[in-house]
Amino acid sequence: MEPNKMKQKRRKYLYAAALGMTFLLNLSGCSRRFTNYPETAGTVAIVDSTERETVRDENGENPDQPIDLDNLGEQQSAAEMEALAAAEAAEPGVEEPYLDGGELRLLACADIWQNLSCVMKTKEGAVIVVDGGRDVDAPHLIEVIQELGGHVDAWLLTHPHSDHVGAITEILNMDPMPISIGKVYYSFLNKEFLGQEQVSRRDSDLECYDRITEAIAKLPEAEKCGTLTKGQKISLAGAEITVMNEPFACTENSFNNSSVAYRVEMGGKRILFLGDMGWQAGEDFLANHTQEELKSDVLQMAHHGQRGVEEELYQEISPEVCLWPTPDWLWDNVQDGVAGAGSYKTPIVRGWMVTLGVKKNLCVKDGDQILR
Repeated sequence: MEPNKMKQKRRKYLYAAALGMTFLLNLSGCSRRFTNYPETAGTVAIVDSTERETVRDENGENPDQPIDLDNLGEQQSAAEMEALAAAEAAEPGVEEPYLDGGELRLLACADIWQNLSCVMKTKEGAVIVVDGGRDVDAPHLIEVIQELGGHVDAWLLTHPHSDHVGAITEILNMDPMPISIGKVYYSFLNKEFLGQEQVSRRDSDLECYDRITEAIAKLPEAEKCGTLTKGQKISLAGAEITVMNEPFACTENSFNNSSVAYRVEMGGKRILFLGDMGWQAGEDFLANHTQEELKSDVLQMAHHGQRGVEEELYQEISPEVCLWPTPDWLWDNVQDGVAGAGSYKTPIVRGWMVTLGVKKNLCVKDGDQILR
């Protein structure tokens, strides 16, 4: 899609709070249910920026954040869920070796929540990590990196949320560090801008921001690159990484929408990471790239596969293989133990991928995923 032809969608907003209650939203004759999200004591990883639009802030007051009705999920019937699963099971798959001697590992979270942790090794031996997941994911991530030689040539960070930078924060604070790192690449919006968003998890988000920036500050200057530019190239043995964008300054869902996307070219394939981009960043991303720049063979699904970027961007990327950093309850839109009964958009996005003819879906609901 050419930038000047990009179709801008009309957005409809409803101001509401939904913590501790389930309610029905009726829009144009279509009933949409908005439900509670899973919670666990002591975790901040599950209800991240997009979900915050639906909850009360920490002192119980309604932040009156707009809810994007176009991005709400819908309940799916059991028959619809079965049909979707059958369509995915019929995928033709991809022939191996797919990465011409290279390897990609998408690592599952250490507990039931979501993360983004991806480790790649080129045929020539260079190791690349994208994000790394939560603090609880650090031990397994270290284990994988050590198995691949113990050195990371390039560590790419998309945005400073705990389910993406928790593990690297833990590792950088270890003394001695159990692995070595060549360079950490990142580009975060300033704390003052990110702190403007009046949402339930603002304080914990900013604490995470402080922890990761303080941990990176301990690195020698030669090992960190904190100002990335669109189109910047990072060359490694057997791989070329392109920085696809500078962080977008969106006033809503600002942490997620500030995700930096990276395109990794290795083994004759293009692998695109979108981080946690939402629809706003997705539209900016689409407007600022040609179809040739976007086309990729392997794609990390934005925001764990739900309430991320819109279908138009996925159509332009047109991947063969999709990487889903998505736990089982999110994959199947589970509410109260019933698949398809929640308000997550994941099954809708899965349907988009079926329509696009994706050949292989790799999802961490089934544990660590490996593509070679």
